Amino acid sequence: MGEKIKIYFDKEGLVESGELCDKSNLSYFLFSSISNVYPFVKYEEELADINDYCYFILCQLEEKLKMLIRESKTPFELVKGYQRQQEYTDEELDMIFDPTYTFSPLPTWEKLSRDINKCTLLLLLLSYLESSLNEIAKWFCEEKSIVLGRKRKESNEIQFYLDKIGQCCQCDLVKILENELAYLDMVRKIRNQFVHREWDQVETHYDKFYLCDVFRVMSKCFTEIEKAACSEGICK
Repeated sequence: MGEKIKIYFDKEGLVESGELCDKSNLSYFLFSSISNVYPFVKYEEELADINDYCYFILCQLEEKLKMLIRESKTPFELVKGYQRQQEYTDEELDMIFDPTYTFSPLPTWEKLSRDINKCTLLLLLLSYLESSLNEIAKWFCEEKSIVLGRKRKESNEIQFYLDKIGQCCQCDLVKILENELAYLDMVRKIRNQFVHREWDQVETHYDKFYLCDVFRVMSKCFTEIEKAACSEGICK
């Protein structure tokens, strides 16, 4: 058989944090503090560590797929990227129904790395962002003697915290980060579907976001918050 069954895998545009300063053609960046005030320096370090953790996990999964391909009796090919719908040739269909393919661990590992792992890392990133924004909002509200209060039912945590942080900095962070909030709202819905085990719905959305873009949006949020805090004199 000359044709190979394709196994799809992608590193989500991520690189190790140390490489970001050396490459100008990347589609994302990580937050870098301009004030060197705690906890902004903490967010800079933690975000870099989380980036490297996600990259490490993806590299390990790629090596696992490569090892399974080497050990497989069925011809597989590892392809960079994602493909939701595949149109199989007659030869590929024969291979798919071959017991050596049916009982191969490769299709399972492809699904785990593509769907489950990606959503698990998204869950990590959004949880970290929400926790950090909560910490910043409490800090700023205490600094400005403003009551934090509770979020409205129709609001989400990220928007609530950004609105409160903006009040403390006398600027409209929700407006400034309008595009970023729209993106975060989209990935939050995917995260929530995953958490509530609506995996069939998640599978139709997993290729709508890249983890590098989630890092970029998070970093943009931290950058704009720190700039506003410096202008308001909160970062001293």
